[in-house]
Amino acid sequence: MIRTFFRRYKLFLYNVTSAAVVLTLGDFCVQTLYDKKKTLDEKRLFAACITGAAMGIEGHVWYGFLDRIIAQATWRNSLKKVICDQTVAAPIYTVTYIMGTSILEGRTSFGQLKSDMKENFVPLYLADCVIFIPVQMINFRYIPAYYRVPFMFMVSFIFNMFLSAYKHTHEEHAK
Repeated sequence: MIRTFFRRYKLFLYNVTSAAVVLTLGDFCVQTLYDKKKTLDEKRLFAACITGAAMGIEGHVWYGFLDRIIAQATWRNSLKKVICDQTVAAPIYTVTYIMGTSILEGRTSFGQLKSDMKENFVPLYLADCVIFIPVQMINFRYIPAYYRVPFMFMVSFIFNMFLSAYKHTHEEHAK
């Protein structure tokens, strides 16, 4: 029964786990190397982990959907997928990251969440476009569907460190 479960949901579990681990590891690196914290902010790491898992679920569903509606891996279809990805999924990922980490770190009032969105959405979304348009062209053209979400989260490891550093630097200034 357990073996059947893992066999059936292996890709889903792989996508969610890889996203959670990579986002958490990115925040860990920012806290230790960039912020030079003596003690880790465990609440922030937990927020990164849970938000990463949510983004892994989004990625699993999104890439499955894209592969169903635009199947063949040609340059033209890759461009179509990138346009869809950057106009639909990237804003959702950005909102998920900002809201997920903010809420899980205890910033739950409407005013705080609105402020976090206003301050972080445009710069993070624009950075996402600059980094991920070329990466997604490679992803959609050459990476097999099974490895798309893990590939994206491995590539986005450095971007995740930027996300964490950018968002938390701005939160520190707001305090």
